[in-house]
Amino acid sequence: MKPYRRKFNLIAANPDVTMRVLTPDRWHESFQEISFAPDSDVHCEEIPCPIRFSGYGSRFFYRRGITQHFKGFQPDIIHLEEEAWSLNALQTVRLKRKFCPNSRFIFRTSLSIPSKQRFGPLPVWIEKQVFRETDIAFPLSENAGKILKQRGYGGTQIPFPNGVDISLFKKRNVSQLKTSLGLTDNFVIGYVGRLIQMKGVDALIEAAAMLNFPFKLLIVGRGEDKSKFQEIAATHQITDKIVWIDAVPPEEVPDYLNCMDTLVLPSRTTADWVEFFGRVLIEGMACEVPVIGSDSGEIPQVIEDAGLVFPEGDAAALAEKINQIASDPTLCQTLQKRGLVRVQNFTWETIAQRTYGVYQQLLAE
Repeated sequence: MKPYRRKFNLIAANPDVTMRVLTPDRWHESFQEISFAPDSDVHCEEIPCPIRFSGYGSRFFYRRGITQHFKGFQPDIIHLEEEAWSLNALQTVRLKRKFCPNSRFIFRTSLSIPSKQRFGPLPVWIEKQVFRETDIAFPLSENAGKILKQRGYGGTQIPFPNGVDISLFKKRNVSQLKTSLGLTDNFVIGYVGRLIQMKGVDALIEAAAMLNFPFKLLIVGRGEDKSKFQEIAATHQITDKIVWIDAVPPEEVPDYLNCMDTLVLPSRTTADWVEFFGRVLIEGMACEVPVIGSDSGEIPQVIEDAGLVFPEGDAAALAEKINQIASDPTLCQTLQKRGLVRVQNFTWETIAQRTYGVYQQLLAE
């Protein structure tokens, strides 16, 4: 997906970098099939290869086409953007050992809870193999780094968050889209993401039902619990106040974010899941939309003082936060300004520069 590919293109723009990016030729994400289209206007080679088990981050592996890039390209650094217990990680380290054992190795992890993906002895064994080959790990957050240590990784690690493409995610005029969606003359509360129970959309709908001013609730996404959420809306008699939009390509998400007066991420922690980042929050900040998030997982650390936080699952508290933004223009402007400052920590430019610095340091050792 192009909004999430810019990091490596920026790194490859450095004159001393030659980079090949190997990627699945297709991927099933958010209930849609995404095909990879290489971009000719980039500094790195983008090479899509066929895979098995599309959409399964821990299970997918490449069917063919990648061996030559280990054997012939002989990279100084192999940077794996997959979890250490995944089959793709095992495939990568085996090819590294066979064809380029002197390559330095980095993997990235978005661990959120200690027990995640521990379904049996195979993931644990794979993880140990990957740990042995690793020079530096890139956990998504400090909490992910702590979990990584608990799982037995004792090497160097540097936290690297998710990023946002500010060339796409920015304030823009979407008056025509707002009119077509019937959002004009209303305070627009927004949600973008999967429509599943753990995302807390039910709490958002219940909070909206408590509001006593003109509003529209714009919900963008698809998922298995959509019908349940629609039933909740009907029970609270606010069906006519909700605009449901099916999942849209990442390139179109900024248009819908710009339709919103506030963006809400109401995630709810479960026994085997917690919000490990909340990328849509920084995308909203980049579009100058005040954000509200629950206190699930990493959300408070992502937001800091650039938005409002409420206790997960507490619809009344969420309604109060929405009221604060809707009724206080000064607060709204303050959060917009803070968001623009905050998002500078998450731009692909910032992350690419930091990553390039780590590469230089690693090769100098």
